[in-house]
Amino acid sequence: MTMPCYPNGCVVGSQARGDAGSSRSFFYVNMNNGNVNNNNANNQLRARPVRRAAPASECQGEVSVRMLYDCMRTARRKKKPNVDQLKFELRWMENLIGIQKALNTRTWQPGRSTSFIATQPKARQIHAPGFGDMVVHHLVVPKVEAVYEPTFIHDSYANRRGKGTHAAVRRLGQFIRQVASGQGGGWYLQLDIHNFFYSINRRVLWAMLKKRLERSGASDMTMQVVHALLAKHVEQRGVLHLESADDLLLVPRHKRLENSAPDCGLPIGNLPSQFFANVYMDAFDQFVKHELKAERYLRYVDDFVLVHRDRAQLERWQIQIEQFLADRLHLKLKADIRLRPLSAGCDFLGYVVFPTHTRVRARVLQHAKQKLLAWKQDHIHGREAIATPEQLRQLNSCWASYQGHLRHADSYRLTQRILASHPWLDNLTSTRRRYTFQLEGQPVSIRVRQS
Repeated sequence: MTMPCYPNGCVVGSQARGDAGSSRSFFYVNMNNGNVNNNNANNQLRARPVRRAAPASECQGEVSVRMLYDCMRTARRKKKPNVDQLKFELRWMENLIGIQKALNTRTWQPGRSTSFIATQPKARQIHAPGFGDMVVHHLVVPKVEAVYEPTFIHDSYANRRGKGTHAAVRRLGQFIRQVASGQGGGWYLQLDIHNFFYSINRRVLWAMLKKRLERSGASDMTMQVVHALLAKHVEQRGVLHLESADDLLLVPRHKRLENSAPDCGLPIGNLPSQFFANVYMDAFDQFVKHELKAERYLRYVDDFVLVHRDRAQLERWQIQIEQFLADRLHLKLKADIRLRPLSAGCDFLGYVVFPTHTRVRARVLQHAKQKLLAWKQDHIHGREAIATPEQLRQLNSCWASYQGHLRHADSYRLTQRILASHPWLDNLTSTRRRYTFQLEGQPVSIRVRQS
């Protein structure tokens, strides 16, 4: 039987578990009489000097492996794994330790990115970072975001929690109804920045970030990573080009990152670029709200709208906006400047917003009809649908995304017309089907209704 360490019992002050490991009694041992200085209790000369367990950050530096592991899980969340991710995860501990060492010694540099062409909704050149870089992005961007988020204006809707395209469209509808109600009338000024991401001046952006981060007390690690992301052009770090020559022809020359001006250009397709775009445009947001005193203004990335009752006021603002963008941010507006009455509807983020209702943009409907027609031609044969389970899941995902888009407009009758013209669609998407693994990759036949 184990004998108690204290034959005569313990005083109340020393019986609480964890005292020896707490910061209050950390190395608080009177070495003359063996008493832990917990109210000078006499512990019968049995006390020993005990050090509390150090947190991981004390042993591993500012960045711990656990922090990077959490960022790795965030980076892979809800994403289909690619080859680069699988290679990283094959030796994930070694890779995380390597990243940790580089961050703590302030030697981290972004690696090679992968370039390809995305064709929907329009052709764009995408530069996807390596999975290891994505882990660092998810570590650093939230730290910088915490500095800027409290001072961003309310009506900036891109890449922010609780915002997004649907919130922006609802807010625009509110602005339009406020102006159009009562006396009616009103105008909107819709502007877009020419070649936005590839026109961002990285030197100007770094000057903005450096001043703000230093003032907020950001760590040296954060400063080093942000500087490393902006110091070099993506092409200087190395790019794996997956696009073919024919694919590249779909993108105009001025829309390719390799043709951007010196010290200009952020790659499309990664987390830092999305956040840095908000930082770069924040100066413009503050100018519009506090100097122009525009009450009804909202922005989504580089697309922004001002709503006012007076057309002449919007024309004056347009001149001031063009001058500010050119002088402070080295940006210019697209030639497509829309100054129109509210009754004409404002085409914004996939919707057309009127004072009384909201419609879905015609181009979105055209794309939906083209995709459904293509699926019908490939898989509908008489009164049967023949497709693999993966193709049926893709159809479900495609139609669910369009339903989600339609739901944010006044489109009940439009949805019913689509279902009526494609009666097989409801058969294949209204019921969630499960398939055994033996059927994966094999065509299955499902009886459907035809018009």
